[in-house]
Amino acid sequence: MFREKTVGEIVADDIRTANVFKKYGLDFCCGGGASVQSACDDSGVDVSEVLADLEAITSQSDVVDNYKNMPLIDLVDHIYNTHHTYIYENGPMTAEFINKVAHVHGSRHPETVEIAKLYNELLHDLHQHMMKEEQILFPFVKQLVEHGNQGGAFVNGPISVMEAEHDTAGEILKKMNELTNGYEPPADACNTYRAAYANLKALEDDIHYHIHLENNILFPKSLELEKQLLDS
Repeated sequence: MFREKTVGEIVADDIRTANVFKKYGLDFCCGGGASVQSACDDSGVDVSEVLADLEAITSQSDVVDNYKNMPLIDLVDHIYNTHHTYIYENGPMTAEFINKVAHVHGSRHPETVEIAKLYNELLHDLHQHMMKEEQILFPFVKQLVEHGNQGGAFVNGPISVMEAEHDTAGEILKKMNELTNGYEPPADACNTYRAAYANLKALEDDIHYHIHLENNILFPKSLELEKQLLDS
């Protein structure tokens, strides 16, 4: 049932499965185009264990938010209200924490200096990225839904840019995850150190869901809508 489906398709159908892929370190956002079998092969993960967990979680009768069937305008608003707002509200505080940790503990834990550098780069890139989405991509998608393609431009242009920027963010997150040993603070970590790592982990989780909703649902649905409009 799941073996040859792509990771992104599975999470798009049931958001709960994202927890399974995170458990095994399988990328469901930027790498969501790989099949479960291929993703497991590439990561050295036992596919039978992943498949068993997917079967178990999808057999539960919990009520699940179905973003795949959400109207495009509602999905755009959800991404802004949930994920953009999260970065705006939590990004600067996390920067304050990790920069303080690098300053105070950098001599004994030099990896924190690199982490702070990577995080500040990521936060800057995210703000630029979200501004493009809010000023260009999201209005374009809403125009497609409400008025069709009237300007002669095509949505695949901004989508291609956003996907490339998602890949860049994903690489930075991967590096930070490795440098922090999965955001596990050292034994001598102070409260600020622990708070910084906890915030980084929460931010990574949020960005992964953000990228998933766009790469695996918003972008394909927008491209399909535009194609239907052009063919009609």
